Amino acid sequence: MDKHYQQFLVVAEFGNISQAAEHLGLSQPTLTNTLKKLEASFDVPLFIRKSKGVELTEYGLKLQEQALDLQRRHHALLHAMADLKARKTRKLKIGTGDAWWELFVKRALQQYSAAHPSISVQLEFGNHLKLMDLLVHGHIDLFVGHEIVGLSRKCPVSFIPLLQDEEALFVHQSHPLLVNQRSDTGLYPLLQVTPDSDYYRQLLENPQPKQLDLERQKAADRIVYAINNLSASLDLLRHTRAIMPYPKCMVAYFAQSDIVPLPQHVAGQTSTVGLYQLNQIQADHVEEFKQHIQQQVPTP
Repeated sequence: MDKHYQQFLVVAEFGNISQAAEHLGLSQPTLTNTLKKLEASFDVPLFIRKSKGVELTEYGLKLQEQALDLQRRHHALLHAMADLKARKTRKLKIGTGDAWWELFVKRALQQYSAAHPSISVQLEFGNHLKLMDLLVHGHIDLFVGHEIVGLSRKCPVSFIPLLQDEEALFVHQSHPLLVNQRSDTGLYPLLQVTPDSDYYRQLLENPQPKQLDLERQKAADRIVYAINNLSASLDLLRHTRAIMPYPKCMVAYFAQSDIVPLPQHVAGQTSTVGLYQLNQIQADHVEEFKQHIQQQVPTP
């Protein structure tokens, strides 16, 4: 991808030429000169200069949209070339959250691998924003995760719903709240499994739903354990008084580790879980794996 477009995207992301130059390892005059050449080549202003930085014009927004698409295509091409060079063109690259792996993705992959033992597999774990970033940059073919509320319309993806998920609050079976039957959950630490990273917030057009969720959990007013691994989260939950919001469908799985849901007087927050993929024709082996996924989804 043209380095001028890459530099333009960094400036657009930071909204500040000095910060972008420092990030790129360039001098500010060099980066400013690049931006002037871009504006001259299109004969339109790309930025509005302000006291605290720069802001994209309508021309700049259009260039950002097209440059991001070029970046995604470039990354996808690099990975396709690497696969071809390694003679791994039939490689299945998928992503999933820990819950969906245990609930049905594991069985789907086992079934698929048994039918196609010669196909290589790349498996990525993470929350839905991390996996969305991998998807739009061509690092994976698809992923299973919660529907992302407020997702940017610039992400060229489609969503296939699979099931409805209800959130429960999990604790160790000896937790005081189970003994006292009280509802003051906000007094105990909050354990967040694979929480969102600020690095991926650029994928959101509307960050308000995420912010409202944090406010609902009172994350700013309590101790928070942020852990990017489910197994480690369960270990911590067994030895602390933390409370872990997680999909209710994992009740049976967590019971093996003496982790149980708190009794809820009202239904928990519900959301949709499904398959995300790029808006393009999928390879035959990816389409076949999607069928395995859909077949393994548990019925209500």
